Amino acid sequence: MTVFDGSNSANYGSVTILGGSAEARDLAAHLGARARLWLPARDRMTGQGGSDLATLSELVHAAEALVIAPHPCDVDSLTLGARVAAQSAVPHVTLARPEWRATRRDRWIILRSARDAARAIPAGSRVLVTLGRPALREMRALRHAHLFVRQLTAHSDPFPLAHGRYLHGTAPFTVAQEIGLMRRFRIDAVLTRNAGGPGGWPKIAAARALGLPVYMVARPRITSGPVVASVDAALDWMGERLWLDG
Repeated sequence: MTVFDGSNSANYGSVTILGGSAEARDLAAHLGARARLWLPARDRMTGQGGSDLATLSELVHAAEALVIAPHPCDVDSLTLGARVAAQSAVPHVTLARPEWRATRRDRWIILRSARDAARAIPAGSRVLVTLGRPALREMRALRHAHLFVRQLTAHSDPFPLAHGRYLHGTAPFTVAQEIGLMRRFRIDAVLTRNAGGPGGWPKIAAARALGLPVYMVARPRITSGPVVASVDAALDWMGERLWLDG
């Protein structure tokens, strides 16, 4: 596997993976030298050469297939992948792990976007926010709540919203840790996105245990091409179309 950062443009492999998810990394590891993993700019360790559209298009042009596998809530990368797929002649598939599903014990309020949180969350609420830093600009209207925004990378940046603070921590978190944090900061609600997978589930389980509402930002719809839900399914898709042997 080669991680493409915009500078290593030679010797492309047969499958280009638009990454950003754990599944993209796992798929690239399975494919080995056949894979070229392209990462969104915020996930790269090195600089890029040219625009995201230009560099990804160049990489896909020389590939036999494109797998679109960013974080399932990354609207920008999903849009970019769909655009590149529409402009290329190579087969493509989207790899997106299954969504979380609410049970009768859960109190979920579904939001179309983070912007909708300002209308949905009551005044005075103390909210644990796990949407990632890019989403903060969508939440400027949420001035009537106190926000505890989780950041997995420690920093000293000033908090950009009217009321609240950053909470720094290192994943993975357990359900017990999440319950302890919610009690310590007297959390009234959780604002998150439907990422799916086991990594972010403990906060959902903790909110359930404490009877707290979860304001759940829905995933963007995937409208381009077939969708598979696992690395094994993506490998099967490639096996059928590219005759890749194991």
